[in-house]
Amino acid sequence: MTVPSPAQAPLPEAAWGPLLASYVVLVGLPSGVTLTTWWLGRQRLSEAAAIDRYGAWGAMGALALISVLLIFDLGRPERFYLMITRFDNLGSPIAVGAKLIAAKMFLLAVLIYGFERGRRSANAAEPMVAGRKTGSVLAWIVVFISFALAVYPASLLSRSWASPLADSSGSALIFLITALLMGTAAVLLTVSVLGAGPGTRELLRAGRRALLLLLGFFAVTLLFEMLSLAGRAPDRLLAGEVLTGGSAAVFWGVVVAGGIAVPMVGLLLFRTRREAVFVSAAAVLAGAAATRYLLFAVGQ
Repeated sequence: MTVPSPAQAPLPEAAWGPLLASYVVLVGLPSGVTLTTWWLGRQRLSEAAAIDRYGAWGAMGALALISVLLIFDLGRPERFYLMITRFDNLGSPIAVGAKLIAAKMFLLAVLIYGFERGRRSANAAEPMVAGRKTGSVLAWIVVFISFALAVYPASLLSRSWASPLADSSGSALIFLITALLMGTAAVLLTVSVLGAGPGTRELLRAGRRALLLLLGFFAVTLLFEMLSLAGRAPDRLLAGEVLTGGSAAVFWGVVVAGGIAVPMVGLLLFRTRREAVFVSAAAVLAGAAATRYLLFAVGQ
């Protein structure tokens, strides 16, 4: 394999460390939370307004944590500031990602301001509904940015020789599905622990259906991805590393058994029992995070 010259490499080799691995894994969480709560908020559920509000706060908190990780990984805060404010670095995926994070945080702050202002009004329900209508354009922009952030690690990692598995044909789709899985699992975890209102049961039912559907897509996508890798001579070593090599324990144990089989059985057999939902969602979160980590780490 030919090693690119320094001019071709978007990031120095030293950047591929634990902080960047955490960034690649966690950047899917706020994207998934936003996309999941946006979908749930439009399912005619009684808690629709609260779903939008809590989803915005949750995504903002996760983005703040991710920004801190990226700043520490870069080593100097001013480098993060320059990635956001300069536009001569659009060829760098990590700089584009930083701009997307900053834009989403700004738009979320605007939406949160509208939600909280409506909530403090004398009649909280009407202002919040009005705020959702007037903020629909902003909400759609946030959804679009979240979609871009969900898949952008595929672009970031495929530009480097350090993560060859991320250059596979299905990596962008896997990054998207795992982001949705993480977001749905995080929502279900929160509801199963804190939900106490009359709409909790219907919210658990809607989230359970979405999670089962996503797990089915995830299983099929992984199957075809492994078949694709095993069928091409240059990629057979990557498939072997995942299926029978050093990463096999994580793939079969955490991703397949823990992240797909266990939650599917739990959600199908126990339906909306909070304990089963909690365990299943936690297993999905771990499996999706492990998948994103494997896309980052396999081949390094």
